[in-house]
Amino acid sequence: MRPFKKSLKTSRFLQSVNTGPVIAKIQGSVKKIGYKYNEATIALYNKANLQPIAVRKPDQNGNYQFFGLNTDLKTFIVAFDQKQQFNAVIQDNVVPK
Repeated sequence: MRPFKKSLKTSRFLQSVNTGPVIAKIQGSVKKIGYKYNEATIALYNKANLQPIAVRKPDQNGNYQFFGLNTDLKTFIVAFDQKQQFNAVIQDNVVPK
């Protein structure tokens, strides 16, 4: 994969994140009481300015991914239960790899 320098635009409501020469990703999975769970909304935020970068829904197995990120980016992830049975879950200090 060739490195590129380009702003990724995910939506007119979300911020543009300049990618550097190193492209990385964040991936994970959502579970509810130990079982795969796909009824969630996953939001990735820039820790420096608290602005949202991207929003995803997990696949059928509860897995999610955010691609095209710079390894210098400091982020946190918030997962919201769409059925509103559980409180949101936050994972802090997530660094793309």
